[in-house]
Amino acid sequence: MRFSRADESRVAAWWFTVDHLLLTSILILAGVGVVLSLAASPEVALKKGLPTFYFFERHLMFSCLGLVLMTTLSFLTPPAVRRLALIVFVATLAGLIWIAVTGPEINGAKRWLFLGGYSLQPSEFSKPAFVVICAWLFAEARRRTDMPALPIAIALLALLAGLLIGQPDIGQTMLTAMTWGALFALSGLPLLGVGILATVALLGLGLAYLTLPHVAARFNAFLNP
Repeated sequence: MRFSRADESRVAAWWFTVDHLLLTSILILAGVGVVLSLAASPEVALKKGLPTFYFFERHLMFSCLGLVLMTTLSFLTPPAVRRLALIVFVATLAGLIWIAVTGPEINGAKRWLFLGGYSLQPSEFSKPAFVVICAWLFAEARRRTDMPALPIAIALLALLAGLLIGQPDIGQTMLTAMTWGALFALSGLPLLGVGILATVALLGLGLAYLTLPHVAARFNAFLNP
């Protein structure tokens, strides 16, 4: 694909501003995933009495949908991305609260919403929205002293982590906390906050190991396969 710098179309502007290395990496990963699905899934599908390429076709469909969604969102302006992230985050928080109150318990955890015959985990949708909102808040914390951006970011982390722990989903909680910490470190804010967060995370992990049998079982299996 070749564009001239004189081209003022939105597609040309997108092409000259998009991260080509990141885009190429995503396309390669998506392609590798499709190939591996084609190689590994037919046997599993046959064992389950499904059409040979059932899982491969679903994988390919969702990969294509994901790439289309990614490309569409990349055309949005930063303010539009922030607004969309806020809407998605509020909706997923509502879903997580709904699960905590009325969600069915499956294998000892309450993580899924069932809509129209399909199941989904709101926590999966909360992650990208959470990253965008917190990145913006950290930027505002450095730029504006009149806005309590950092306390808001901390409150959002505590709220999301609390809902995830309540499911319980320790893996998602750890991933969310580590991502938040990485964003904090990259923002240029004082690193004391990262140290405090790491200490709290380690204490929480130790508490989860002592109080949640499935967490202890996973650690034990990792240390002693």
